[in-house]
Amino acid sequence: MRILVISDTHGQDRDIDKLIRVVKPDRIYHLGDSENECRYLTNVATCPVEMVRGNCDWYSELPDKVVLEVGRHVLLLTHGHKFSCKMSYDGLVKEARRVGADFILYGHTHQPEIEEWMGCVIINPGSLAYPRQSDRRGTYVVLNVNEAGDIEAAIRYIDMLPNSI
Repeated sequence: MRILVISDTHGQDRDIDKLIRVVKPDRIYHLGDSENECRYLTNVATCPVEMVRGNCDWYSELPDKVVLEVGRHVLLLTHGHKFSCKMSYDGLVKEARRVGADFILYGHTHQPEIEEWMGCVIINPGSLAYPRQSDRRGTYVVLNVNEAGDIEAAIRYIDMLPNSI
């Protein structure tokens, strides 16, 4: 199974349909700050979409977090702002332990990362629209779940998509 993980699109949907055609995901997770409840994403998606509310999704009725079983793992999906994710991983890890998750997928910082910390795999896809890492390239994450239920994660760059699809 292949899962596309994105966050912090802030209403900038220009690359989403192309991204879906290239990645061919079986599931899509949007980790908040879509600013439009991912209306465009849900219209062009060819698979189930899970979404959480971010700090810029003011009037959204999306949940603050979602907990999912994927393969042999339990994933916590959240935007991260309610767990002080810009300061440390402590709040995220505490919540992951509370809900029994060993993977944490969060957004908010606009900086991509895949880290292992205190028994949790912590993944941030960065931002497609407004990246904040030094090279300012839009990013997303692809999770590949093998038949044994193991998950491999990779950060990818939007500018590496083929020009003609």
